[in-house]
Order: sequence, then C-alpha cells, then structure tokens
Amino acid sequence: MKKTITLSILFLFSFIIFCIVKLPAVIALDLAKPYLPKQLEVGQTVGSIWQGQMMQVRFDGEQLNNVRWDIAGWQLFTGNLNTNLKFGDPRERSDISGYANVNYGLFNNTIKVTDGLVRSTVERAMQRIQLPLPVTAKGRVILELDEYSSGTPYCESLKGEIASPDIDVQGLNGWFNIGPLGGNLSCKSGDIAILIDPDNTLGLEADAMLKANFDFKVAGYVKPDATLPKDVHDAVKFLGRPDREGRYPLNF
Repeated sequence: MKKTITLSILFLFSFIIFCIVKLPAVIALDLAKPYLPKQLEVGQTVGSIWQGQMMQVRFDGEQLNNVRWDIAGWQLFTGNLNTNLKFGDPRERSDISGYANVNYGLFNNTIKVTDGLVRSTVERAMQRIQLPLPVTAKGRVILELDEYSSGTPYCESLKGEIASPDIDVQGLNGWFNIGPLGGNLSCKSGDIAILIDPDNTLGLEADAMLKANFDFKVAGYVKPDATLPKDVHDAVKFLGRPDREGRYPLNF
C-alpha cells in the first residue's frame, strides 16, 4: 500500500512537471492577459513557455517582429527568471532588431539587462523628440547596453553607448551627410543620462537627460564645421547669439 501511494505521488509529480515543461506559450499568454497592459498587442504565438516565438508585439505605437525567447527554467529555483531574447531582422532596416539577456527578480521585481543591442532608425527616434528646429534626417541608431538595472523612475545603474554611424540630413538643396553622432549612457539619480561625444562635424557638445514622465532635456552648444552646407550654418542662427567661441546655445 505504501509503495502504491509513493508511486502515485511520483507519477502525479512527474505529470505536473511534464505539463509545465510542455505548456504552450499561447495558453500561458491567455492566462497572463488580465495582468498585461491593455495597450499591449501580441500576434501569433508558437512554441512553449520556455522556448517560443511571437510574430509581432505592439506597444505604444512601436512594433517588434519575430520575437524569440529561451528561458533558463532551472534559475527559477534561485528566484530569478532569466531569458535570452532576440527580435527583428537586422537585414530589414524598417525593423527594430536586437538581442539581450534579461533577468527578472521574482521577489524584488527588478529587471537587469546585460549584453544588449538594439538597432533602430534616426527617423523613428526623431518622432519621439521635439527638436528646436524642423529637421528631416535618416540613418541608423544603434544602442549597446553593457548593463542595466531598473530603478525609479528608470534606472539604478546603466552603462552603454548610443550611436548613429552615418546621418543624412535634407536641406534646401537636397540631402547631405553630417557623419556620425554618439554618446555614452549612464544613470544619474534614477534618470537616464547621455553625454554626447564632441567629436562630430556639427560641433555638438551636450548633455541629454531623460527624466520622469518621458521629459527629455538637452543642454549644450553647437558649432557646425565649415565643411557643412550653408543650410546648416543658417539654421543654427535661429538658436540665438553665438558665444565668443562661435558656439550656439542648445536648450530644449
């Protein structure tokens, strides 16, 4: 009798483990829907809860295609949900693409990201920022995250870089190239800070800060290189009077 009970418990335990391991991602998603943001839209989902794929994920006007994940289930015993995340197609310029290792603390609700990379476009980034001058530009934006820890309002720690290796701007006489722009990412009092690399043809020296409620602020100077078209030199005059070094103030 005792042996029968033991075998029954073992069978039941094995069956539960089997069901969890083989749980389809689409069923897990249906169970989680009441707890997800209403703005979140998820396309066709295949695979299991541990290794699967979503064809599209839409949130706040942005869309990720071909989202794949691989969850290390054994780390759940340490109180952490660790997943390797990949999304988009790097060959498709219109796609937001990249990858990251994401760790979610089940007990402290913190998020940590390491070895992350996101590729997007200048056009998409400019839709999120109100510039002091009307500008039409195109190019790639690449965000590299060495490490990130969530905090209030955005981060506890952050180390990474953001760069656009080749930017084209539309002027009155057609398109022209202004070369690369980039900056280092850090976390200051919970805000995301960007220190712009001053080695650029725009002569841009600035600190940018993303504060609570997506309040984005930039303070610095700009002094276009003499090699840039007259359109650029005429445009910066609307920023105000230059200082003794010929730099125009930039505050927005």
